[in-house]
This record gives sequence, structure tokens and C-alpha cells, in this order.
Amino acid sequence: MLRAIAGMIPPGESDIKPEVNTHHTVVLELIEDEWKILLFQNTPAQFHGRPELVKQMTNELREQL
Repeated sequence: MLRAIAGMIPPGESDIKPEVNTHHTVVLELIEDEWKILLFQNTPAQFHGRPELVKQMTNELREQL
């Protein structure tokens, strides 16, 4: 299982748009020497009522730019 976060930079812009941050979950299985994706889930990272968590996530993603 792989869990990750992602941010997106809109075309023509240079910074992450926090409103579209996401959590990704991927479940893989090794089947006959090949990795196969069993599940891929993409969930908006909205953190309802906790804007400080959106800011923290966005800052973490900006560090990777």
C-alpha cells in the first residue's frame, strides 16, 4: 500500500492551488513477477473546518517544488 498527497499547479501559474490538494491511496499486489494495481483512490483533502491543516499540507507540498 502506498499513501501520498498531491497538489496541483494550474496552467499558466507557478504556485499550488490548495483547494485541489488530494490524498492518494494505491494498493498493489505482486502477481507472477508483475506489480498490479488493485485499488487507486483519489480523495480531496478538504479538512473541513480545519484550515490550518490545508495550509500545513500545502506548505509541505511547496517544499517539494
